[in-house]
Amino acid sequence: MARDGEVPPDGGFLNVFKPIGASSTQAVGRVRRAVGVRRVGHCGTLDPLAWGVLPIAVGRATRFSRYVLEMPKSYVATVLFGVDTPSHDLETQPSAELLPSPEPKSVEQVLPAFVGEIEQRPPAYSALRVGGVRAYRSARAGRRVDLPPRQVHIRTLNLLAAGRIGVRVADGRLHFGSGSGWQDALLAGLHVECSSGTYIRALARDLGAMVGCGATLFGLIRTRVGPFTLGGATEMWQLAVAAQDGFLDTLLYAPDTVVEHLPSAVLSERDCSEFGHGRSLTRMASGMHRLYDGRGSFLGLANGQAGSWSPSVVWKPA
Repeated sequence: MARDGEVPPDGGFLNVFKPIGASSTQAVGRVRRAVGVRRVGHCGTLDPLAWGVLPIAVGRATRFSRYVLEMPKSYVATVLFGVDTPSHDLETQPSAELLPSPEPKSVEQVLPAFVGEIEQRPPAYSALRVGGVRAYRSARAGRRVDLPPRQVHIRTLNLLAAGRIGVRVADGRLHFGSGSGWQDALLAGLHVECSSGTYIRALARDLGAMVGCGATLFGLIRTRVGPFTLGGATEMWQLAVAAQDGFLDTLLYAPDTVVEHLPSAVLSERDCSEFGHGRSLTRMASGMHRLYDGRGSFLGLANGQAGSWSPSVVWKPA
């Protein structure tokens, strides 16, 4: 049993606020050092130039990471129209000369075309593997990267605000300012709710292509991943203080938090024993279920089919 303030044996999930400039892997390393637990992993990457919610699994809860990966996500994205870059964000410099940007109304008119099930081609600058190599490594080396399109779901895509900013390219670099010699570009703030696997950078690219002037992602905040929200996120310095002062356990979400969308069932004492030994239970309901004993303790997950519940994850062995 864990002492007060320590990470409990079952672990859990931390809702970490990832700052801009840090990679998801770096965030994991900082969490690992703070909590003193080696088994730590993030549940879906967030680009270094983005910030916001980064769920991190600690201890045995890493067994449920895939459920977080599958959860819908929400973002506030700022898209710069009239500028096109190879990475579709400000990591790289413009790949072509600047084009006149559209009016906000023109952007708003094309947004409905991206709502629902759409086909999206991932950016070449992504962590996907092509021939065993990360795509972004090949892209940075100047090699051509062809990633096949895939189906994603965008539930909500709204224009929040829009304004103008002065831009120009000098010495091969993009600069921002105002006055004579600067070209007006449109900055549009968007609210996006989407499925796992959606690239907001690719969405910016495709919006720019549809309005005919190119576009790149200027800024990105992830505001929600399933039950993990921006308002409840813990900053790195707060995590370090919590670990030092002995209240780290209060920041952990219980392991079953990420499967609360599944139907639940309470088992009898006998069935608890059977399930704890990895044996199937006779039940007619189909699909994945989370199981509890009479005291409310989480036992694990069982998958129901053909009148039987087969153990999928035995969380509390007999």
